[in-house]
Amino acid sequence: MKNIKNRMLLKLYFLASISILLFTSCSNDDSAGSSGKLEVTGISRSVVDDPLVEGDRKVDVPTDIINAGNYYIIRGSGFATLKSISFNGLESYFNPTMVTDNAIVVLVDSKTPYYNEMDEMKIVTNLGTLNYKVAIRPPSPNIKGFPVNSNPGDIITITGEYFLRPVVNFGDIQVEPISSTLTEIVVKVPEGSYLKNLSVTNVSGTTVAPQVIGSEIYDDAFTNIWGWQSLWDGTNEFDAAYAKDVYQGTKCVQWKAGEWDGYVIGINNWSYHDTGKFKAVRFWVKGEKAGKVKFFANGDTEKNIVIVDVRTSWTYIEVPYSVLGNPNELSQIGYQEFGGFGGNVIYLDDIGLVLK
Repeated sequence: MKNIKNRMLLKLYFLASISILLFTSCSNDDSAGSSGKLEVTGISRSVVDDPLVEGDRKVDVPTDIINAGNYYIIRGSGFATLKSISFNGLESYFNPTMVTDNAIVVLVDSKTPYYNEMDEMKIVTNLGTLNYKVAIRPPSPNIKGFPVNSNPGDIITITGEYFLRPVVNFGDIQVEPISSTLTEIVVKVPEGSYLKNLSVTNVSGTTVAPQVIGSEIYDDAFTNIWGWQSLWDGTNEFDAAYAKDVYQGTKCVQWKAGEWDGYVIGINNWSYHDTGKFKAVRFWVKGEKAGKVKFFANGDTEKNIVIVDVRTSWTYIEVPYSVLGNPNELSQIGYQEFGGFGGNVIYLDDIGLVLK
């Protein structure tokens, strides 16, 4: 299966693609102002890239379908004085620097209505209003949560959004949904799913969950990989089933850490001590206050550590084993409050391992 792409790399790819596309559009612009005729001559999706297919990435792909939540290039004329652009009645944001008289680069709002709607794009400029007929479809699926350490034969529920006529795969193993709605899919986990990525495809595209089956340490509760835990200060309040603010699923860890206090998770199973299968530790973290947390492994709090910036919103952290000194085995991971201002309330979720 194609590796999950690095978020920052995708942003760089996208920005480079948009720059090229906009430059091309500008070079065809016949004046600094409006051409005097408002019309649409074509629509292209800025980037098309199936996460299950290696090497298929394309840019500026002509299309007659708009999938909400994606960038598109609208080509034509009369766009120089663009006031608004909407799809099925909902306006989408546009950056004026991404508009010329002959092209509009627009991110179609992910909340754009798509079910039993008029299938219409409306462009408003100083020249007037143009209503253009085009099929509007939902965004690619949004996977919010599922039991990551599920076993073959388990009946699980995948939660998310935009599950319109969904197709579910565990790696390259396709399974038929037992039932589905726009926000939930019930499936039976197949044989051969261990260390495979779960993916969901709808009418608009495919989304691959970043977690591989069987790699989770904490997933609404501690899993079979978790062996034990320890608080350096036993008076710290600790809740392993905090439900008011989570990243994935329905629960997360809430730890009311005193200044410089620590929290350690022991790894239970030798197959996870073995660093041959995995390359990094991953987790999501946030704080009641912005601060810092020291991450360490195998009980060593001084060498091969990572100082993590903790924000007041959920932040994804991935710590490669190479940063931890390339240990031969992973026996425990730990967190130390490191803000330097008297302690913090720290939240942890979706703690797990990254497959090589």
